[in-house]
This record gives sequence, structure tokens and C-alpha cells, in this order.
Amino acid sequence: MNELSLEPADFIEIDAAPVPPGAKCFFLPTPDGAHLRVATFAADEPRGTIVLLNGRCEIIEKYFEVTQELLSRGFNVATMDWRGQGLSSRMLAVSEKGHIKSFGTYLADLKLFLKKVVQKQFPGPYFAMSHSMGGTPLLQLLAEGYDGFEGAVLSSPMTRLFKNLPTRHAVRLMAQGAVTMGMGQKQIFGIPEHSMHFEGNNLTSDEPRHTMFRQLLEAAPNAAVHAPTYGWLKAAIEALDEINAPGALSGIKIPVLIVSSGDDTTVDGANSVRLGKLYDQITTIEVAGALHEVLMEQDVYRDQFWQAFDAYMAERLPDAVSPAANDHSAEAS
Repeated sequence: MNELSLEPADFIEIDAAPVPPGAKCFFLPTPDGAHLRVATFAADEPRGTIVLLNGRCEIIEKYFEVTQELLSRGFNVATMDWRGQGLSSRMLAVSEKGHIKSFGTYLADLKLFLKKVVQKQFPGPYFAMSHSMGGTPLLQLLAEGYDGFEGAVLSSPMTRLFKNLPTRHAVRLMAQGAVTMGMGQKQIFGIPEHSMHFEGNNLTSDEPRHTMFRQLLEAAPNAAVHAPTYGWLKAAIEALDEINAPGALSGIKIPVLIVSSGDDTTVDGANSVRLGKLYDQITTIEVAGALHEVLMEQDVYRDQFWQAFDAYMAERLPDAVSPAANDHSAEAS
């Protein structure tokens, strides 16, 4: 495949998150003058390529363990920092604010990434894998009928933010009102920093993996994003309205597997189950007891994700490498 002619970028390096082999890091310029930090990882004997899309506040390095596990399964990996977080361009002068005007920006950046990086750097077959917010623009793309992927596996996708209907209505009114009053770039206060403190966090019950991410952010404070703005929240609500509109996902042409976390309080996992019942192309399973970040959870929960992933891939790539789910020799060390 073609070598990328892009400005080199650096990885954040700490002992707890070693850089996987075959790694390259670049800045991808966008038509509006921003830049996205992107990374590619080449497998020794590739059987396919995974486009790995992380969630809000996350960075490429947080998924080095996951990347290594994908490489060991024979997949090239291509990933990026979403605009407004990590070491990609920020939307506001106060860079720690999580802000976006429209999720259409994420969608446009994803399309650019696929065209300018993934398809030039790696051959197919292509598969998508996402976590949380990363699943929102992915579903928007698939709903348009995009069939460049052979399949997609979504971990705890953000398809709806709150289980409670009155809460959803109240948050909607708050976000709309704040933006109308010119407060779209104001940060929402009172949101706990679950990534920075293990005790009481709602993301993972695995302390070493939680600590690893905190250490990454301590090593590169400029990669951190904290609470979102009212504008981000309004944009998220609008994107989720789009996904949940009647028939909105009927354009999906590929098989989608959603893996929900049973004890998720960050997104509404029950809504993913609802979508699975509405659309034949979507299958959902639940990892009972797991918190939101199943890929950062204890091995007893992660193993269930990988078992589902391997079974899903075995149907589409019968010759793909599928290490035993309990064989942690494949993990980064």
C-alpha cells in the first residue's frame, strides 16, 4: 500500500502502556485547517484491518493493549484522536473543554480518515470497532448505507445518554436553553472526573487499567479533556435523536454487533437492546456486571467481549487468528 506523506506525530509513552510493534503516528490535515492525530499498526500476517474508534476524552494510547490484542489476531489497526480531544486540534482556546458544534464534524473527519489514511495504508477487508461516543458517528456513517466495512463491533455505544425519560427531557431543555443564551462554549460544571479517581468511578472496576489512563494524562496534560460544553451536549442530543428516529438505521448494510455493559451508568445500554430488536442487521449481547468501559475492565469481563468478537469474526473470516479468550500472553507487557 502507499506510504503516507503526512507530518509525523509522537506517541505518549509510559511504562504501563508500551507502544505496540509496527506503529506509525501522523497528523492528518482537514479541509478546514484542523489536524487529526492518527496512528497505524501493521500486523505481521494481516487478515484484515480494524478501524478503532475511541470514546469521548479518550486517546490513542489508552487502547495500546487492545491494539496489541487485535494485532495478535492478525488485524492491522488504524485509529485516531477525535477532533477536540487527545492531541488533535481543539475547538476552543481553553483546550480542556470538550466541545463540538455538530457531530457532523466527527462524521466528516471519520470519512476523511477512511479515505486518506485507512484505505491508502492498509488493504481490506475492513472492519470497524468502536467504544462509547465513537459508536455515534460510526452508526451515522453506516445509516447512510456505507458498505466499506465487512462488519462492525460496538462496545457500549452512545446511542442514548440517560435511561430516565424525565432526566433526558430536563437535560435537553438545559442544553438548548444554554446554547440559545449564548453559553454553548461554557463548560458544564459538577460532572465527576471518573478518569482521574478510581474510587467511585463508573468506568471500570480494574484499578491497574484505570491507573494506566490516568498516568497517560499526567504524562501529557495537553491530551486531556474534561467536562463537555453545553454546545457539545446539544450536538450529542441532536445526533442521538437522528439515530433513534423511526427507521433511521434501516440503511445499515452490514452486520453490526453491539456489546453492552450490564452495569453501565454512562450510556443507556437498554437502548442498544431496543435497536437490536428493531433492526435485523444489529445483534446485541450484554456482559453482565461490567461497567461502561468493558475493554478496560477486569479480565473476567474483557474475556467475554473477546469471545463475542472472535465468534463474530470467525463467521466473516474463517481463517482469522483467534487466540483463546483467556490467553493473556497476547496482551501488551
